[in-house]
Amino acid sequence: MKMEKDQDLKMYDTWDRHWRDAGDSCGITWLGKWMFKAKKKSLLKRISDLDITTAIEVGCGSGTTLEILQAAGLRCRGIDASPHAVENCVKKGLNARLQKMEEVQEQFDLVFSDGVLEHFLDFRPHARHFMAISRRYVLLIQPNHDSFWGRTLAYLSGLLRQRQNVHEYNYRMDDFIQVFDENRFKLVASDPVFCDVFRLLLFEKTQ
Repeated sequence: MKMEKDQDLKMYDTWDRHWRDAGDSCGITWLGKWMFKAKKKSLLKRISDLDITTAIEVGCGSGTTLEILQAAGLRCRGIDASPHAVENCVKKGLNARLQKMEEVQEQFDLVFSDGVLEHFLDFRPHARHFMAISRRYVLLIQPNHDSFWGRTLAYLSGLLRQRQNVHEYNYRMDDFIQVFDENRFKLVASDPVFCDVFRLLLFEKTQ
């Protein structure tokens, strides 16, 4: 347990240094812009079919996907453990606050995260907290380490990256699906994103 907490703290520190050093570009490359465009399309498609009014994004980072939720007319909040990330979001006029996921007690129609859970040595407690604060849905966008392009781009990005990045554990989509299913959240959509480099997983709470 202590080792996991120490690794979590190291991860939060690495992310904060990333957003501190990213500058106005938020560290997004031309390839990253293509990826975010694909994520935006998939995210908009899914949330447009949901009967929801409130949402929270856990790990809002640069605010790119938080902007999508806000533009869709949702009452949304972004949270991040990085002061520099939150500062970047607030400068954009987004509703973001410095907060860790385990500190959130309110409930939301939709809990969303883009590439967060794979950074934890044990993602299960964090996934369970996603479910605890969700009234209806949890939506994840996760790196797909099962796909050829997912493995290839992960390898290339590691070679080309100029700054230290947070380690990703090679969780499979089935790892996430199993944990949510065990906690009465049924998988209702699994969409490939950006040539299946990522997967959009939508879970619905069952009674």
